[in-house]
Amino acid sequence: MSVGFGEGLPLAGFGAAIRREILPALAAALVVACFALSARETPLPALGWAAAFLFGCVQQDVRGMRIPNWLTLPGLVIAIAVACVDSGLQGLLWSLAGAGTALGLLFVPFAFRWLGAGDVKAVMVLGALWGASNLLPALWWMIVAGGLLAIFLVAVQKGLGDLVRRWGLSAKHSLLSGRVVYFAPDSNSPAGKGLPFAVAMGLGAAAHQFWGSVWL
Repeated sequence: MSVGFGEGLPLAGFGAAIRREILPALAAALVVACFALSARETPLPALGWAAAFLFGCVQQDVRGMRIPNWLTLPGLVIAIAVACVDSGLQGLLWSLAGAGTALGLLFVPFAFRWLGAGDVKAVMVLGALWGASNLLPALWWMIVAGGLLAIFLVAVQKGLGDLVRRWGLSAKHSLLSGRVVYFAPDSNSPAGKGLPFAVAMGLGAAAHQFWGSVWL
């Protein structure tokens, strides 16, 4: 039986609604605020599209642990269109190179299931907006942010011991066998629950805009 507005919402249902709707939107707003406030010389159209795209990615990823195709595919088309309008054929090639760089660099993490297909597609959109030269340092910051976020989430859920054990076993067997060996977490463990990588994308992009390339 449905509950009318005047009858009040059960406490459990209200808390679930907050976790499902309000917290993801709040997380997205905070990440995008960091990204927008750290912007310096980014062209406004690209900044505007990137900020809007990151908001949608973070909101969807925090809410459901996935970035859907209805967000990434139109985002990629818009990113390429922005580059074409701005610089014509040269912009098209520049945009495609950025998207291709993202796909090439993230193929291995995707193959090992460290990243989802939506994560890869989302970074491709940012690569198409920023080009390969800007994506490379930004991606480095995203990986750093993702690693710190993963450790924080696992530690909060008291799964840090399992994380260290699996990494140790992976390193040991990789050295002994001469090939890369990775012990994946159990699906019920804290590490197996996944990571909203869109949060790391936004924070990493903000760090790149603020600190630039650490190796230059």
